[in-house]
Amino acid sequence: MMKNAFVENVRKKITPTKRKKTPNSDKRKNAKKFKNEPEDSGPGVIYIGHIPHGFYEKEMKAYFSQFGKIRRLRVARSKKTGKAKGYAFIEFDSESVAKIAAEAMNNYLFFEKLLKCEFVPADKVHPNTFEVFVHGVKLSSDVNRRKQNKIKGEEALTKKQKSSN
Repeated sequence: MMKNAFVENVRKKITPTKRKKTPNSDKRKNAKKFKNEPEDSGPGVIYIGHIPHGFYEKEMKAYFSQFGKIRRLRVARSKKTGKAKGYAFIEFDSESVAKIAAEAMNNYLFFEKLLKCEFVPADKVHPNTFEVFVHGVKLSSDVNRRKQNKIKGEEALTKKQKSSN
């Protein structure tokens, strides 16, 4: 009998109980939904600075997707070497999600570095921030690395030797 009383007690705790509706309960729910919540004007962009080495596009997209859907992501890279410069921009579907992500991740200790995150208003975002091509040149680390590190032909080597003499 003691065992059955214990089981019944646990079942009572597990099963959800129905709350009694008061006439004002629906009004409270609606007030909480719309209180201090302006309509999103569209996508929101955040700036991320002091990015640690090894935390690049793939890792960043996986990490920041916990806040919401990511539209675009750009890590600033060197034109010559393709090495990351240490900052990035992320565009979220919603402006409110971007503000929350920037607030949550600002001064976040990440791989022994403090991330600096700031929300960027839509009027401050440059139109070419997320462009892949600028002046007809593809901004990609792989292309830039290949250009910089390509094996030079014999003609290029002889030109260098002649110019150094």
